[in-house]
Amino acid sequence: MRYILVLLLTFFMSTASLAQNKRVIDYYQQALSDYKYAITDLKAAQAEITAVKEDTATKVENILKAAQAEITTVRDDAAKKVAKIDALIAKYEAALETTTQALEKKHEAQLKAVKEAYHQKLGAEAKLAEMARQSAEDDAKATRAILDELGTSAKKVVKLTDAVSVSSDGKVGIGTTTPKAKLDVAGNLIRTIAHVTGNGPNDGTDVGQITTRVLSFTKAKTNTKIRISYTDNLRTAGTGKACRWEIRVDGRSCPNQALIYDDYASKDDNTHSSRTVVGYCSGVAAGSHTIGIWVGNTPGYSGSDCYTGWNNSTWVIEAEEVNN
Repeated sequence: MRYILVLLLTFFMSTASLAQNKRVIDYYQQALSDYKYAITDLKAAQAEITAVKEDTATKVENILKAAQAEITTVRDDAAKKVAKIDALIAKYEAALETTTQALEKKHEAQLKAVKEAYHQKLGAEAKLAEMARQSAEDDAKATRAILDELGTSAKKVVKLTDAVSVSSDGKVGIGTTTPKAKLDVAGNLIRTIAHVTGNGPNDGTDVGQITTRVLSFTKAKTNTKIRISYTDNLRTAGTGKACRWEIRVDGRSCPNQALIYDDYASKDDNTHSSRTVVGYCSGVAAGSHTIGIWVGNTPGYSGSDCYTGWNNSTWVIEAEEVNN
C-alpha cells in the first residue's frame, strides 16, 4: 500500500505544480489517517471475533461437558435399573424353580396315580378289545356252523333269506312278511325237545334216585329256562302216608324253585295212577346236564311206602329250552 502511494506522489510531483503537490500530500495524509483507522477497526474486529470464538468455544465445551455428564448420569441410572431388573429376574426365576419343584413334589403321588389309572384303563380297553375280537370270532364260528348245518351253497342261503322276514319292531316271520309275534311261523312248526321214554321197569325205592329215569340235556344259553315235564305211574300205600317225587338237574333242586309232586294216601290206599309233573327251571348254566327223578317221604310223613311205575306202564321225561 505504501509503495503505491510513493509512486503516486512521485508521479504528481513530476507532473504538477506545488499546490497540486500539497493537495496530494493532504490527500495522502488523509488516506494514511483513514488507513490507520481502518487498521484499528480491523484489529478491534479481529479481537471481537477472537473473543466471540473463544466465548463460543467455551460455551460449546461447557454444553458438551454438561451433556456428557448428563449422558453419564443417565447411563449410570439405566445401568442401575438394568441391574435391579436382572436381580428381580434372577429372583423370580429362582422362586419359580422352587415353586415348580414344590408343586411337582406335592403332586408326584397324584401324577403317579393318574399314570397308573391311565395304564390300567389302557389295559382294560385292550382286554375289552380282545374280548370283542374273541366274541366276533365266536359269532363267526357260530354263523359258519349254522350255515354248514343249513347248507353253505348260495342258493340255499338265498332261499332262507327269502323265507325269513324281520319287522322293524324285532318280530321274526317264517313264511310270512307280517309277523304278529316274536316268532310267527306260517305253516307247521317243528320244535326240538329232548326226551327219553320207556316202559318200566317198576321201582320200589322209597327214598333216593329212580336210576332208570334219566335224561341227558344240552343247554345253549345261560339266561334261559328249561321246561321239564315228567309223566309216570305213581303210588303211595298206607293210611295217612305221603310220598314226594322231585325233578332235579345234576342231582340238585332247581335254583329258582323245587319241581315236586306230593301224593297222599288217606286210608289203606294202594291206588296206582298216571301222573304228570311240569315245571320251569331257571338259573342253570349253559352246557351239558343230567335230568333225573328223586323220591322220598313228604316232610312230616315218615315211613311212607312209595312206588314208581306199575305193570311196565309208559313213562316220559321231556326238556325244552325256552326264553325267560
